[in-house]
Amino acid sequence: MSDKIVRGVRGVVAALAVTLALSPVHGGALLMLMFAAGRYDSSGQGGPFRSCTADSVSCEGPNVVAIIVCGLVVLGGLLLAAWAGRRAARPRNRGYSGSR
Repeated sequence: MSDKIVRGVRGVVAALAVTLALSPVHGGALLMLMFAAGRYDSSGQGGPFRSCTADSVSCEGPNVVAIIVCGLVVLGGLLLAAWAGRRAARPRNRGYSGSR
């Protein structure tokens, strides 16, 4: 196989490996994003995940800061996977022997 194909395959494998390694982080960030995007009852009656109803005493809207942080975590993981794939797909420097 040509060196170009091997480098391409190596880059894809590296990007997939980083993506799979970070999948628990992505899953947690997406779960937190869903909780942060919802409206919930902040009156203290019924637990922390009780959604607002017509008889709710106090409601709070989405937590915008948490949504932004979760989005940045997911974006950072995707950028890290892309960087790892590009780095693995670089041509090797064959002229350097390591000793001078």
